[in-house]
Formats: sequence, C-alpha cells, structure tokens
Amino acid sequence: ATEGTPEENFLAFSEGIRLFKGKISDVLRTTNGKFNLGRVQLEGIGECKGKYAEVTFQNENLCASVDGTILATAPDLICLVDTETFIPVTTDGLKYGKRVLAVGLECFHLWRTQAGLDLVGPRYFGIDTDYIPVEERSARKEA
Repeated sequence: ATEGTPEENFLAFSEGIRLFKGKISDVLRTTNGKFNLGRVQLEGIGECKGKYAEVTFQNENLCASVDGTILATAPDLICLVDTETFIPVTTDGLKYGKRVLAVGLECFHLWRTQAGLDLVGPRYFGIDTDYIPVEERSARKEA
C-alpha cells in the first residue's frame, strides 16, 4: 500500500513542487493574433486559504506568483492540474470556480544555461525578473 495522500503521491511521482492550491476566481484573456495571452487568478483553498495566486500565460504558463511573490517562471514548467484527477488543465480549460493545484517542474537543464535563458527566460517574455530555478524560489517561500 502507498503512503500519503493522492496529492502527495502525485507530487512524488511527477517530481513536482507544490506552488499553490486554489479555485479560479478570474481568467483574463487576450490574443495578439499569434498567441493566447492572459492570466488566471486563484483564490486559496485548504492550507492556502486567505492567499491569492496569479499565473500569466502566453500559450503556456510563464509565471506563477503567490501574494505578489514570484514562485516560478519560464523556462521551468508551471502546470495547473485538477485537484481531484491531477489531469493538467490547459489554458483553454481554465474556467471560473475550477479547483486547481499549481505545480512547478524543473525544466531540462540546457534551458537553464545563458543561451537557453536568452531564448525562453522570463525577460524574453517581458517578465521583469531574473531567472531563479523553481526549486530555489519555492524553498524561499518556506524560509
């Protein structure tokens, strides 16, 4: 028998870092002809109650912050998964009231080189922050 909750087992299996758990309170979308742009706002549930998160996307999720503090950026992967099934929720599937777990996953190591960051780092997408690996950013939140 496996120990732990389904969520703990999912995170262990995916090697994901739990960033936030919440329900979608707003989805703002625009398109510039090439990309689906937008941001999704989350209201905390469970142990995240009373906190707020925001994930910005351009086809893919680019930046996740909780109460204004960035916890993950591209090129690391930011995935929103259904809190019950752990199936990823695509940007098209973001709907008001849906309960999601925001999970950070370490990107392929070459994306973390300067050449990789020049192509897909946060500043490339207009996010005004230096790249800090998700495992370092999320560790700071507990400090």
